[in-house]
Amino acid sequence: MKPALVALALTAGCSSIVPSTVARLSALSPLKADPKDIAIALDLPDTVAIREGSAQMVMTATRKDTSETSQETYVLATKSGTDGSVIYAISQSDFARIRQQQTLIRGWKDAVGRNASGSIGIELEGCSLGAGPDEDEVMSINLRTAADGPFYPLVRDTPVVSVLEYTKLEALEPCA
Repeated sequence: MKPALVALALTAGCSSIVPSTVARLSALSPLKADPKDIAIALDLPDTVAIREGSAQMVMTATRKDTSETSQETYVLATKSGTDGSVIYAISQSDFARIRQQQTLIRGWKDAVGRNASGSIGIELEGCSLGAGPDEDEVMSINLRTAADGPFYPLVRDTPVVSVLEYTKLEALEPCA
């Protein structure tokens, strides 16, 4: 089953993307952010879950002048939020590796400026609970960039079928 990829470098053309959060993201440098401070919270309908162990963050950068690419996938561990929500954060076992990649990419940016570019994406594999979601059920994605900071809405009230990239909700397999 194909996991969904929610890129954090989102375009403002999608009506469910929250522009104020996108503006905050542009001020956040993923190359300077402490990995332990970045977290994602999902508001899911009761009929959908994220398959255990499937949540990952992918950080990719390319240096255009040499065509070098750095792409790493980091496990997102689940934690319980104070309100009972499920929060996804970079696994502590990946902190050293992501810091190493951040250092590499910062060096590229310092050396070649705009000739180095990158993106961060989130991969999630959904599964259905009970009878599964209806066509009109929605989900939201919220992002926190500081350990003691609030979650900001990134994608609000978007159809589950759109976020999880299924053409038919029947394709969403039951959770095990």
